[in-house]
Amino acid sequence: MPPIYLDHVVVLLPHKHILSPPAYLTKNFTITPGGIHAGGQTENKLIVFEDGSYIELIAFVNDDPALRAGHRWGDKEVGIIDFALSSDEPAGELFERVRKRLAATEIRYEKPAAGGRTRDDGQVLKWEVTVPELPATRGEVPFFCYDVTARELRVPGEKEWITHPSKATGVSELTIYVSKEQVGVLRKAYPAILSIEDGGSEKGVFEVDSSRPVEGQGKTVLRILEAPDEEKRELVTERGVLLDELEIGVRGSSDDVTSTIRFDVGI
Repeated sequence: MPPIYLDHVVVLLPHKHILSPPAYLTKNFTITPGGIHAGGQTENKLIVFEDGSYIELIAFVNDDPALRAGHRWGDKEVGIIDFALSSDEPAGELFERVRKRLAATEIRYEKPAAGGRTRDDGQVLKWEVTVPELPATRGEVPFFCYDVTARELRVPGEKEWITHPSKATGVSELTIYVSKEQVGVLRKAYPAILSIEDGGSEKGVFEVDSSRPVEGQGKTVLRILEAPDEEKRELVTERGVLLDELEIGVRGSSDDVTSTIRFDVGI
């Protein structure tokens, strides 16, 4: 059974910051060209890491409110809004396996659906996505992204794109803040989603593989927690979920991945 790994984290920005990324991003990361998604509603650029994961910087074209209508991220505010897993297992097979494992939980997924975008160089990319069914809030559980065209076309692995001024190597941690009631729901669902045994459920800490493991860097840690303060509780109440504390592994002077930096949207 092929492993499930972290594919990418989605960060929503104003469109002007896709066209010209803010200084915080450019001084720390190499920005990979992206393109317009199928349907023409959104445009992206990428921050691709050595471990095969990436951060997708995305915006609604020209910040046009009309383009948000009917889009699964149409009600999202600027910031970290979602994240995706993937696997080398065919989309339909993994969907069925995860569906069966989720039968005893409150979380459900829609069947795989086609997606894609056209790169700035004209290359057409195709994939399939499996997204959580409503009433699940986008971002409280991951969606799945499976490549139809070669993954290397979507996620470049050349040294020029995965080498960063900050020496970043990959996603180290992501915290998922939800309501007290939803903590228990998600801690029960995540082992089924990740196809792991029940380890981590009690404390809400789960580990995810990477597609290209980096020596010295551990797995990505996902933390499911109740919002710890009033500010975060208000955001959770307003949005349903708060994705926060995105930590990026950094290679130190000894060439070991010994520290992290906190990702900031730079706005």
